[in-house]
Parts: sequence; structure tokens; C-alpha cells
Amino acid sequence: MQEGSYVLAEAPEIDLAVLEAEVAELEEYIVKGDIYRTVRVQTPSGVRMVQMSGGDLLTRLYRLEQERASLTPEQQRRVDDLGKQARATIYSLRTRFHDLLKREIKARLDSLNWFLDDVVGDPKRARAEYPFEIRNRQRIELMVEELAEDFTPELQKQISRIDDRIRLIVQPGGFVWDKRLEPIFPRERFWYLYVSP
Repeated sequence: MQEGSYVLAEAPEIDLAVLEAEVAELEEYIVKGDIYRTVRVQTPSGVRMVQMSGGDLLTRLYRLEQERASLTPEQQRRVDDLGKQARATIYSLRTRFHDLLKREIKARLDSLNWFLDDVVGDPKRARAEYPFEIRNRQRIELMVEELAEDFTPELQKQISRIDDRIRLIVQPGGFVWDKRLEPIFPRERFWYLYVSP
């Protein structure tokens, strides 16, 4: 892990426990329509309170599917089952889920804008907080993929503006999160994880 990084790789068992709890809540989460939902999760390391969102669920599923080859056969089966359940629920409530994702993208873009406003002229603070804050941009990436044809030109403009702002304060660098996550988030797609303020 890089010094100062806030983002550590979760053990697959932790990610699986959280994903199971999120998939169990997914239908109610979508129907209720709040962007964020606090979920109580029993993990191998104890009870955790997790802030669930569509972007978080998509990220955990993506991460576990990308790590599939290193999982046990039982973990692979659980990931496959959870992926099927999540996709079936999303498909049955697609319009509502996509509306939630669009609202979440806007909320995460606002958060990134506030971060960029706050760290202008303070490179030390920007470097310290960047690995944590850039999680918003990574989650946006996976939400955009899910939206596919429902992704609007207006959202694309907003994301492009954020990317331009990020590029103004960064320079090329190493992977900003725990090195164990690097193979899961390749530079070509997740360029903002390979730069530093």
C-alpha cells in the first residue's frame, strides 16, 4: 500500500458478506429510492455498519468477479449466485435503479467538486485525501457502465468537467490504493488511480 492511502483491499470473505447483505436489501433499497442506505453486516471480523448504494454494490460485485480466479470454489459459487440475484433484481426494477444511479452519480460528482475546491493551493492535503476521495470517480465509472444507453449526454459533460479538473491538479504516479487492488483496476480504464496531486 502507498503511504497515506486510505483504501485497503478487503478480504474476499468481507466483501462477500457485505455483498450478500446488500443483495438481500437491494429490492427494498431500489423501491424506497434513497441514494444511501445503512446496512448492518455480520462479517467474519464482526458486525459492520456499511453505507450501501448502487455504486457500492456494483463495485463490490466487480471486484469479486475480477478476483474470481483467486477465490475458493465455494467463494466463486457465492459470487456467481450473488451476481445472478443482483442482476435479476436490477433487471426487474431497471428504470428505478437507473434513476437512483443517475442521482448517485450527481451526488458523487458534487463530492468530487467540493474536494477539488477545498484542496486548491494545498498540495499536501490533496495528496493525503486523494486516494479516499477518488473512490467516488471509480464508482461513477461502474455506474456509467451499468447505465449503458440510459447514460445521458448531460451526465457525460459533468463527468468530463470533473476529469478535466482532476487532470489540472495531478501528475503521473503509482497506483494510489492498496497494491493488491491494482490488477483489478487497470490503468487504461481507471487512469485517475494512477496519478497523484
